[in-house]
Amino acid sequence: MAAAKKISALRGMRDALSEEYAQRRDIEAALAQHLRQHGYAPIDVPIVEQTELYLRKYGEEYSARLYDFSFKNRRIALRPELSASILRAYVDKLQGEPLPLRLRYAGAVFRYEKPQQYRWRQFTQAGAELLGAGGARADAELLYLACSGLERLGIREYRLVIGVDMLGGFLHNLGLRFQLLNFLLRNMENLRKYGEAHVVAALQAIYPQFQAEAREALAEPATGKQLIALLREMSDAEAHQAVSEFLNSLNIRVASNRDEGEVIDRLLYKIREDQQNPKLRRALDYMARLKPLAGAPAETLARARALAAEYQLEQCALDALERTLAALADHGKLGGSVEVDLGMNRGLNYYSGMVFEIYCPSENGAEIQVCGGGRYDALISNLGGGDLPAAGFAWGIERLASALPAAARLAQPALDVVIIPLAAADFAAAYQIARDLRERDLCVEVSIDGRGLRRGLRAAHRRGAAAAVIIGESERARGTASLRAMRSREQHIVPLSDLPNRVEDICRARG
Repeated sequence: MAAAKKISALRGMRDALSEEYAQRRDIEAALAQHLRQHGYAPIDVPIVEQTELYLRKYGEEYSARLYDFSFKNRRIALRPELSASILRAYVDKLQGEPLPLRLRYAGAVFRYEKPQQYRWRQFTQAGAELLGAGGARADAELLYLACSGLERLGIREYRLVIGVDMLGGFLHNLGLRFQLLNFLLRNMENLRKYGEAHVVAALQAIYPQFQAEAREALAEPATGKQLIALLREMSDAEAHQAVSEFLNSLNIRVASNRDEGEVIDRLLYKIREDQQNPKLRRALDYMARLKPLAGAPAETLARARALAAEYQLEQCALDALERTLAALADHGKLGGSVEVDLGMNRGLNYYSGMVFEIYCPSENGAEIQVCGGGRYDALISNLGGGDLPAAGFAWGIERLASALPAAARLAQPALDVVIIPLAAADFAAAYQIARDLRERDLCVEVSIDGRGLRRGLRAAHRRGAAAAVIIGESERARGTASLRAMRSREQHIVPLSDLPNRVEDICRARG
């Protein structure tokens, strides 16, 4: 009979075997204890939610990154993160709780993204949400929690990068179309990584008029530009009437199967769309100026204030960031470095204030992001709740595991003892010995495969056991057991009453 075809894990999904799994659970437990000591209560939320929850948070364009499907006429998705579900739970059930509300969580999340090193389609997040508290003290508390959580794990070589939104307000004031505004917000990070040409090419894919219309504008005669400028300054009704009267005065009739009014509306739309080009050009120029605003906090903030003054922008966001940095300093000196990066927007347009990311070296030396978060004060109202300040962050557990220094890696519990019954009649005694040893918090296995003494000892050695306990008819008759230290191979007959102490001595000697 032919062997069945092997079934492999899905691309981007990973099996966590014993040692890795135990390491991750230890990290989660340490971080949960860290957050508990700061007053954050646990919460758990469903793995599946209505897809609309994430589209309200991220926008429709995020759907390509979701595990999104229809089930019995309902559109549902695997959660790509936990914050949205926690804020949904707050709106559903927690609005009567006293504020501020501090919540902590951990769990698996799913994102349909291209798998890369340290980026999988299923991974684990742990984090915190602070609801009902705004301002510098709240932001500083979250920054401190995120950094001190790393230090609790033994990670002291890290880089905290903090930013605020200097882009969203500027783009809104330009009067860009919503689609173009969202595109630029999402692509600030791409401009930093790949340059302006990359972003312009992507922009042309969704808005081909960007450069084509710019060339047409250069060829326009001065009189044409003046007429277009006048039409742009008019209201819709005024512009529509002016064009209609102009055509009638020249005895021009629209040769089309469409209504004349529809044609005029389309013409006016086209004229006003031409306005997007200079606005896009100004936006890209400003984004290029934001790009290098990163480094030490004092020097970077000084350069940012100069840029804001040049573009006549309000500086309240920079003032808020300075207050947050001062509040963070009140928590005491952090082990890692602190930087300000005012070109950072995390590629997500729901943030309304401070944003941050934390980087540290991985096991292979490459720097990776292990934590990120920020403030999203409008999100709760967007999900059907009242106006309430909200902020939070999440650590990536698998990434933290790869960033742990060797000295900080928690030793995983080893197998302490293997009990080898020599015959079927010896199993009851073997199980009783196992219970007695487990009460001493020892890790104990009973050999159940009937492989015999020699093969049982060989298996105990391969499993890394510190000791083997052998029980047979003669040992049962005398109330004893044979105790073998696996490392030294010394073997002694030991009374059952003394066996737990002797086994503990062997385990301690192993270290």
